[in-house]
Amino acid sequence: MFKIILADDEPIIIKGMQKMIEWEKLNAEIVAEAGNGAELLEKIREFEPDIVISDVAMPKMTGLDVIKEIQDNHWSTKVIFLSGYQEFEYVQKAIRYEAIEYLLKPVGKEELEQAVLKAEKTLKTDYPMEYWEKEKDDMQTVFRKMNSESECKELFEHFEAMGLDTEDTDFTGVCFSIPFIFYKKLGNQNMAELIRFSIFKKIEEMLRTHKNGFAIKREPNSSNMILLNRERFGGHSLEQQVLEIREKIYREYKVWLITGIGNTVEHITDLKFAYKTAKFCSELHYFNQEEIIRYGEIDRNFNNSFEDYNYKYKELINSILIREENWAQKLDEVLEIIENLHYGNRYAAENRCIAMAMDLYSELEECRVVSEEDRKEYDAMVARIRNQSSYEELKKFVRKQLGEFLDKCGNGEKTIENNTIRVVKNYIQEHYAEELSLGTLAEIAYMNPYYFSAFFKKETGQNFKNYLAEVRMKAAVRLLMESDMKTYELAEAVGYRDVRSFTEKFKEYFGESPSGYKKARRC
Repeated sequence: MFKIILADDEPIIIKGMQKMIEWEKLNAEIVAEAGNGAELLEKIREFEPDIVISDVAMPKMTGLDVIKEIQDNHWSTKVIFLSGYQEFEYVQKAIRYEAIEYLLKPVGKEELEQAVLKAEKTLKTDYPMEYWEKEKDDMQTVFRKMNSESECKELFEHFEAMGLDTEDTDFTGVCFSIPFIFYKKLGNQNMAELIRFSIFKKIEEMLRTHKNGFAIKREPNSSNMILLNRERFGGHSLEQQVLEIREKIYREYKVWLITGIGNTVEHITDLKFAYKTAKFCSELHYFNQEEIIRYGEIDRNFNNSFEDYNYKYKELINSILIREENWAQKLDEVLEIIENLHYGNRYAAENRCIAMAMDLYSELEECRVVSEEDRKEYDAMVARIRNQSSYEELKKFVRKQLGEFLDKCGNGEKTIENNTIRVVKNYIQEHYAEELSLGTLAEIAYMNPYYFSAFFKKETGQNFKNYLAEVRMKAAVRLLMESDMKTYELAEAVGYRDVRSFTEKFKEYFGESPSGYKKARRC
């Protein structure tokens, strides 16, 4: 079984992860926990874990400090980072230090499981990201840990066997991928796979012909490579090489390849960084729709936290429940925060949107806006979130589909709401002499107190507290004129335990004390 250490300075986070996943089903066991970076490093030395799941920002040592130690000591431990914020500087360093994933808190079950499985796969296959693909071009070994002079020498020998002169040359990672929309248009999966294979073999052929780079192990839908930068020696510039490849593929296949241009490195030991930054850039296409994305030009401020998400999500729920016309604007604000939180990670952004949509349905069902019968249609809508070709398309889709769904449900919504208000009002009329609270009436309406408060005001034109006072004052006047109750008896009869409070409220409504009111009207 794979050994895992969990690290976070908040014990509740660790406990949550322990209970969230059935670790045995992932062929994993939690062997230790740590509450700070220094403790985590000690545990790593003691238990030699396969995987560490750690918060980035921890006391004594940060998660980044720990992963640097792991790399410096050439340990095989794989790291999955957690954070409450998406700081681009952290993401950059996580990439450089070869973290498996960078996940935003609170992390979902599926999201965390996928990250663990990814780490396990990396371990099982003996670090596939560190290996060259076995091709006829004599690249038999691949991306070893390049931490010794002998291994670097061996790699240079492979380049020489390929006819590549890498002396005094910079290296740049480039990732070409086929746009999602291209596959959607084709429709035929077998044909799509055939075209994909043909395209990337064509790219490899061009690299071999011009001896200006080499391909490394292909990921689904993408071809990653290292281009040799010889501009300073009078050769083709990197831009020229990239444009030539893209134009040739377009001429033959009528598709413009998404292109991520990663970091340029000067030494062979940094090739992995060049590769990973290129892959990261290509994945940004989903968010910005740029066809060519350069690592050095990425400029985005991540200024949202999950607290911002929670706040805006509550505003969205409230807006829908009280039928505000600007609910779509609130939805856009939530989706914008999701984009900021998960920029560069399509899978995480889609997962967050799906989780948001499902939470939204549960809230609407609880507040009786939708029913269980609507679930099937809603689930079908949510499933299609992953079929959108860009995050912008995802936002448009969610906005349109949710609007149509709410309009459909709204046909019977008014009747439901009127019935709810009638039930609540009847209860108040029958129990006004008791200690009534907002929470009590919310339970009767099967609503969250926060949502019930807004809902009641929307439907009646006044808040619950004022409505109850009005009912009690009307009852007080009736009892006052029909009986000989003393003031303290009258107060208790309409739900006031404090005579002074009752008298003040009575004067507020009728301009005089109960005794004065009765005397004036009996004369």
